[in-house]
Amino acid sequence: MNTDSIFSPITINSLAIKNRLVMSSMVTQYAAGNGEVTDQMLNYYADRARGGVGLIMVEATYVERQGNSYRLGLGIDSDAMLPGLTRLTRAVHACGGKIGIQLQHGGRTANPQTNGGPVKLVSYIPGITPYEGARVLTCDEIHALADVYAGAALRAREAGFDLIELHGAHGYLLNQFLSPFTNRRQDEYGGSEENRLRFPLEVLKACRNAVGADFPVTVRLSVDEFNGTGLALEQSLPIARAFADNGIDALNISVGACETNRYTIPPSCLPEGFNADRAAAVRRAVDARVPVAVAGRIHDVALAEAILAEGKADLIVMGRPLIADPCLPVKSRAGNIAAVTPCLSCNEGCVSAPFGNVTCAVNPRAGQEARFPHVKTETPKHVVVAGGGPAGLQAALTAAERGHRVTLLERGSSLGGLLHAACRPPHKQPYERLRLWFEHAVAHSGIDARMGVEASAENIRELRPDAVIVATGSEPVIPAFCKGSGALAAQDVLMGAECGKRTLILGGGLVGCETAEFLAEQGREVVILELRDALAPDMETRTRIFMLDRLRQLGVETLLNTEVLALSHGCARVRDKLRGERDLEGFDTLIMAFGYRSRSLLFRQLAAASLPAAAVGDCVRPGKVITAVRQGFLAAYSL
Repeated sequence: MNTDSIFSPITINSLAIKNRLVMSSMVTQYAAGNGEVTDQMLNYYADRARGGVGLIMVEATYVERQGNSYRLGLGIDSDAMLPGLTRLTRAVHACGGKIGIQLQHGGRTANPQTNGGPVKLVSYIPGITPYEGARVLTCDEIHALADVYAGAALRAREAGFDLIELHGAHGYLLNQFLSPFTNRRQDEYGGSEENRLRFPLEVLKACRNAVGADFPVTVRLSVDEFNGTGLALEQSLPIARAFADNGIDALNISVGACETNRYTIPPSCLPEGFNADRAAAVRRAVDARVPVAVAGRIHDVALAEAILAEGKADLIVMGRPLIADPCLPVKSRAGNIAAVTPCLSCNEGCVSAPFGNVTCAVNPRAGQEARFPHVKTETPKHVVVAGGGPAGLQAALTAAERGHRVTLLERGSSLGGLLHAACRPPHKQPYERLRLWFEHAVAHSGIDARMGVEASAENIRELRPDAVIVATGSEPVIPAFCKGSGALAAQDVLMGAECGKRTLILGGGLVGCETAEFLAEQGREVVILELRDALAPDMETRTRIFMLDRLRQLGVETLLNTEVLALSHGCARVRDKLRGERDLEGFDTLIMAFGYRSRSLLFRQLAAASLPAAAVGDCVRPGKVITAVRQGFLAAYSL
């Protein structure tokens, strides 16, 4: 694969960058409570620098405490932050990387629990901006804020950063001034395009004066807010030109605002590289006078190379793919594309952060680099892993990497477990990439993978293992009242079981909704019946918003707060929340999506046979890939 463009150098002002890959500024929640750099944050960024990315953009960093938007936001608001920030830049430089920092003020998005003061507003907008604990900025305060940015910019240079980026995107303060959606002011800072640009350009001028003409100053812009009354591309092009005219050194193109952040960190239903054409329009608007960077589901170097080769952008911004695999640049440049751990665009670890701060569904080391170093064990063991789904595969790979001898037993004919079904609904193709990555990794790891072998206490004992990890997964729940009704399991439908024209899906969780879309896209009539008062509450928030919209567009009918009492062929007896009962008739196919139950029999049999084992993944409790991978990793790493 040709990678001439992506791995060619580029210069931004005086800064020479070795390739065109930029790590996006994604908030980690790794900072200390007072905003200082922690060792966890330092190790996280250093690991990405070792992986070969051209430029690391450190996360949104508040320029004053009252602008902090996060529970554990990073700060550059005082000289007390300099020692930690200096350690960070030195660590990245020592790994051969370049590092920039994004200067941010939350404005209306400031976190009242951590920002230490009233939330500062550009304008008060009922129903949009906070009312309690907030106030609109005066003109004098706006003037003073430009100096606050300048002070932060100077600290960034003193700390050893190679570049600063003004955060003018995603609904933060500078974006709030630029956008007619949030800027309703009637003074010199509101109304016309010129007035809405006034404060952001004052900030640019103040920062330029602080750091000097030779220091790179860039800006990130949301060129489409997707909210009807805010910025759209045609309104953003003059803004980009104004920044270029006033000496900005590069433009980083993104999209979305607070209410539309599902576009900012897009799930897999949005096309890969969906912002590339917007970046191309910006590049034309500024006559390519300054480099243009673009973000938005650019997850592999093939797509990145195409965007650059077509002249749509000059730099490629990746966030989540570099969380999933810090070594993506090194592996890609070496032509080892199959070894790159694929990002799922699932947002389960990096955005939802179920374990407290940023992690990753497919990289359990993310944010834990020093805690779990890539080192061999001093006491190699023979490890038997039962089950070749995500939990078992991660356990096997981790054990092998640690230097253990691993035997993997999988009852099926191929690896992947429920990934085979998970990749079948629309927009779930990344899960097939993950399955193929697991297959490739196992094939190159020295693992003795035995397919078509049902693990038992007897054959595990015969292998004489030192340690056993049980990852036997889960199976669909089949309630007693469904037996004999001819109802199909959703998993079987996704795998190709024949369905009729009109279908009733029993259960409106994640699997039920994905199955509904799968069938509706085939032109079938679909009704979802759900006991709870909402569909798919277990789905990641951004993904769910898009999913529900697509189901509406496809004409999928929904019955909420409805309980199934009995089933017969083509008919369901149901009861609504008012206790009214009725029959739903005329269905060609009934589909069960009641969730999954653990397959824990082997674990119990091993215990009865006095064979100690660790259980991981769905055989403990059915869940998502992120939990399965994490449990498999922890069990194997601890051996």
